[in-house]
Amino acid sequence: MRELFKFLATLSVPLLLSGCLLIPGKFDSKMLLQKDGQYTFFYNGQMQIFSGDEKGLGGQSYTPFDPDSLKCSSKIDNETGEVTLLDYENYGSSDDDTDAPYRYEDRECSKEEIATKRQEHEDRNARRKKKEDEQKAAMGSMFGGAIPGDDENLKKFAEQLAKYDGWNKVEYVGDDMFEVEYAISGRFDQTFSFPSIPSATMQFPFVQIIRRKGQELEILTPAMAGPGGLFGAMAMKEMGGKGMPEMSPIEGTFVIETDGEVLTNNSADGYVSNGANKTMTWEVGKDGALGESPRAIVKLTR
Repeated sequence: MRELFKFLATLSVPLLLSGCLLIPGKFDSKMLLQKDGQYTFFYNGQMQIFSGDEKGLGGQSYTPFDPDSLKCSSKIDNETGEVTLLDYENYGSSDDDTDAPYRYEDRECSKEEIATKRQEHEDRNARRKKKEDEQKAAMGSMFGGAIPGDDENLKKFAEQLAKYDGWNKVEYVGDDMFEVEYAISGRFDQTFSFPSIPSATMQFPFVQIIRRKGQELEILTPAMAGPGGLFGAMAMKEMGGKGMPEMSPIEGTFVIETDGEVLTNNSADGYVSNGANKTMTWEVGKDGALGESPRAIVKLTR
């Protein structure tokens, strides 16, 4: 299990390097797992886009060119009277030092100077816009169309995601945050992963279940952890050790209930038996005792 956990951490590195992850917020989640392989999974709560770049990609604010903000001056040699015209970047102001070799006099900027600065401003904005568009396209591909910081885009993303099976509610509430209600039932044939975002080129699962040999299922929750877990440690590294970035805390309860054989789990109290059923409960987040993410291995008996 430890090696697989390290493997998931390795897979998550490109996501953090890109500055973005789709992660939980506050949540309640439950997995009902029968020994014959049937399951029902629930997730109710928040889903948020973490962006290492606090500005996000919601569209930069481009200040229009203002010719009145330009300042120009003349640099005058006190000895020879030679005049050098200075533009905005090299603006000089007069002082009271009469022994200085130069003095400066304010003047109106020429039409040529204004035109040059206007073009430089527009070129700079065009380069920023091109870079932003490229970043949006990359992030949209990574998250299946979701662009961090773009409210209109994220509203449409929520509407699109709600069309898929299991997503009973997907509501964008602002600040890169969604309120979701998800429920699905089925039978384990290969693997299970939540969330599974259509067309996304990268996925960071909240819950992932992988089949092992001998009818064993390994349940991992890479994104369900407080500051001491996988995401917390990697986010701290991304922020240069300056502390956790601003985001809604990852807090909630994750429960596994099964009549299969529990081989191992890292819940605080192990499992509680009720007849043939065993229940494991994890309190995730700042008020929970668990720093790492919930993990368990359950053996089916068909």
